[in-house]
Amino acid sequence: MRPVGADDRIYYDDVTAFRDSVRLTISDPDTWRSTWLRATQAQATPPALPEVDFQRYMLILVSAGSLKPGDEIHVDSVGLQHGRPVAVVRTTVACQPFPGNAYPLEIIRMRRSDSAVTFLERRGKTEDC
Repeated sequence: MRPVGADDRIYYDDVTAFRDSVRLTISDPDTWRSTWLRATQAQATPPALPEVDFQRYMLILVSAGSLKPGDEIHVDSVGLQHGRPVAVVRTTVACQPFPGNAYPLEIIRMRRSDSAVTFLERRGKTEDC
């Protein structure tokens, strides 16, 4: 397992069209294009679609569903366990959340695999608790 580096973090937002908790593997340009449009549609000026070499990489999208502003979701690390891809997902909730709703989402890049990704879930609270 290795930590996800800044170069592998493709996108993070907490105002998205993904309103449910989702774990998604994206392995082709068509799925990437439609997923990107959905993920960025709440932006006044959506960013350009990042290029991805799908021969070498796949993307992982994790969304937390409805949380409060200040809560976050991240893929902490990725790797192989017993030859299968694994992503460790951490959802962190604030002890004194702001009022309102947020829908945190992160998209990361990892080495391509034809095997299904196993998502290991971790939950925690912010350090100011």
